Amino acid sequence: MADDPERLVTDALRAQATSTNAGFVAPVQIAEERPAPMPAWWVLGLALLLGLAAGTVAAVITLS
Repeated sequence: MADDPERLVTDALRAQATSTNAGFVAPVQIAEERPAPMPAWWVLGLALLLGLAAGTVAAVITLS
């Protein structure tokens, strides 16, 4: 048994490489899930809230 850590790692990697199936892996089908599109009412609602917030800030600055 070698005391050199590099030699131990090299031997371990070599043993692992020879004990596997030489890198041949069966392909696995992965179902691609597309993110659901954001509904139009959600976008319009956010735009409305942003407009109300900006209008409120502008009114507070103007009236103060």
